[in-house]
Amino acid sequence: MPIKSILFISFFFVASITNAQINSFYVAPIDTDTGYEASQDSHLVVRNNMSTIDKLVLFLGGTDTRPRTYRNFSDSIATIGFNVINLSYVNDVAAAALTNSTDPLVFDKYRQEICYGTPESIFLQVDSLNAIYTRTLRLIQFLDTTFPSENWGQYLLNNHEIDWSKIIVTGHSQGSGHAAYIAKDHLVNRVLMFSGPNDYSNHFSDAANWLKVAGQTPVDRHYAYLSLLDEFVDFEKQLSSLESLQMYPTYDTVYVDNISEPYDYSHCLYTTQSPGFSLFHHSSPIKSSSINTAVWTYMLESIVSTTEDNVSKKSMQVFPNPTSSIIHILASDEFKSQQLHIYNTKGRLVKSGYLSCTNQCSIDLSDLPNGMYFLHLENQIIKLLKI
Repeated sequence: MPIKSILFISFFFVASITNAQINSFYVAPIDTDTGYEASQDSHLVVRNNMSTIDKLVLFLGGTDTRPRTYRNFSDSIATIGFNVINLSYVNDVAAAALTNSTDPLVFDKYRQEICYGTPESIFLQVDSLNAIYTRTLRLIQFLDTTFPSENWGQYLLNNHEIDWSKIIVTGHSQGSGHAAYIAKDHLVNRVLMFSGPNDYSNHFSDAANWLKVAGQTPVDRHYAYLSLLDEFVDFEKQLSSLESLQMYPTYDTVYVDNISEPYDYSHCLYTTQSPGFSLFHHSSPIKSSSINTAVWTYMLESIVSTTEDNVSKKSMQVFPNPTSSIIHILASDEFKSQQLHIYNTKGRLVKSGYLSCTNQCSIDLSDLPNGMYFLHLENQIIKLLKI
C-alpha cells in the first residue's frame, strides 16, 4: 500500500496507509527504555483499527533481518484481524551456525540467552534488557502508555508481566525457534513456525535437546510451515525438529500448493513455491502469495481442540520457575516413587532423589550457582532457571 503521510514523533513514526483498516508504524527501542542505544533498529507495529480479536501476533524475524523485511507479511496478518508486533531483536548469529558444536546443550544456551538474557552461550552476548522477553515487555508497556485508548494493556498482567495467553508467537527461520522456545516456558495462545526450527546437530545427528523438553504449550497449538526445497537446513532435519516437538507424526505432513483449507487438518505444512524476497526457497513460506495468505489464515484461525495425547499425558508441574532457592514439584500418581535427577548445562549431575512424597515435593537449589538446569523425571525433562 502506498504511504499517504508520515508523521514523525520523537524517534518513532506513524505511517497512515490507504487501507484505513490497519495502521502501521515503527517504534525505536530507545523510546521504550532509555537504556537502549539510539542506533538500534525499530520495531514494526501494525494495529487493526476495526478488529475485535483480542489477540496479538508477536513475530520474530530470521538471522540478520529487520522488521521492515516482513512488512508485507505483517500488514497481511493485521488485515486478517490481528494486532501485530514485528520485533527488532539481536539476531546476527544463526542457529544453523552451531550445528557442528560438540556441546550437547549448545542450542539450549543459545535460545535461552537470546530469549531471556541469561548468560549461557559462548557464541553471543545478549543481556536481559536486550532479550526478546524484555524488548517485548517494554514495547507493550510503551504502546499502552502512549495509546491508552487502543487497549494494548490487555496483553499485560499487572503492567509488568506479559499475558502470553493472548499472544500468538510466530517467527521465520531463527525466529521460529525462538517462538517455539518461548512456548516451552509459557502457555501461549498458539505457535506459528516458518522455515524452522533449525536446531539440528550434525555432530550428534539429532535435533536439539530443548525441543524434547516438556513445555507449557500443548502440541496441538503448534503449527509449522516449511519449504521442501529449503537450501539452509534440509527438510528432513527440520522434520526431525517437529518430531522432537511431538508434532510429527502426530500430524502428517501436507503439501499445500494444490489443495485448500483445511489442509487435512494438519499442523505440519509444506510448499514448493518459488523463492521469496531473499531469492531462496527458505523464505517461500513467508512471501506474499495467494497460497500463503490462505495458509497463514488457517494457521491463525483454525480451531484448536485438545488431542487425546494431551488429555492422557502424565501431569507434572514445577514452580516457581525461575527460582532463587526452593522449587516445588506437583506430579500425578504415575510419577510417584520415580527417581529424579537434576543436571547442569555441562551435563553434570548436581542433585538426585526420589519423588516419594504424597502430594507436593520440594527441592532446595539455594546451594547451586545461578543458571540453567534440567530436571529429569522418568521420560520428562523440565528446564529450571536458578536466579
